[in-house]
Amino acid sequence: MSTITTRLRLISLDWLTLLMVVLTIAGLGVSAYLMWGYTVPGATLSCGGSTGCETVKDSVYANLAGIPLPVLGLMSYAALLVLLLSQGQPAISNRGWSPYVALAIFGISLAGVLYSAYLTYVELFVIYAICRWCVASAIIMVAIFVLSIFNLRNNQSYYMTEG
Repeated sequence: MSTITTRLRLISLDWLTLLMVVLTIAGLGVSAYLMWGYTVPGATLSCGGSTGCETVKDSVYANLAGIPLPVLGLMSYAALLVLLLSQGQPAISNRGWSPYVALAIFGISLAGVLYSAYLTYVELFVIYAICRWCVASAIIMVAIFVLSIFNLRNNQSYYMTEG
């Protein structure tokens, strides 16, 4: 298995983790752009000539308990990034915590996929507008979720007991 390691050997990533990290950084970028569009007065989200992003942004579904949804996206992607980067570290793996980190990655991405599915339903059948940036975030989260299944499987030996 190929390994990419920094000069200081602080971070060691396999291809699966590297792909998940790249997707997570892309998700952070999308969420940061949406956060800018939600919080900067007068900011207009670029949505390829449609007004779907603005319609979604201005809907009652754009906030959860007064918190703009891009904040939840930023928090989710940031948590995933921290977990992904810590998963293979000696401080985690030597203590046997890697399978729990893999399970947390799976859980966060599952929650992200389920909430994205709900929001996509709301866009299609309640608001009648599609935000392309929201769809991009949903696709990224689905990809991370699918990869997290393989990541969890790679760590399954920790869950299995021999007997």
